[in-house]
Amino acid sequence: MITIKTLENNNAEIKIEKGTPHTTMLLGIEMLVEALMNESSLKLSIDDLLNDIKRIYERDNKKDE
Repeated sequence: MITIKTLENNNAEIKIEKGTPHTTMLLGIEMLVEALMNESSLKLSIDDLLNDIKRIYERDNKKDE
């Protein structure tokens, strides 16, 4: 099971139960991407959305160089 929970200060938490199949996680990601694209007031393309996700991931996971 995958659960997304809103935390304080505009943060979120995702919990994925141990043993959740890879396919289930991918389907959950697909649903999230679809929801983001449908709910956005901007006309986001899949490429725009994936670039935003990549930028945020790289920012939050920057290694000290």
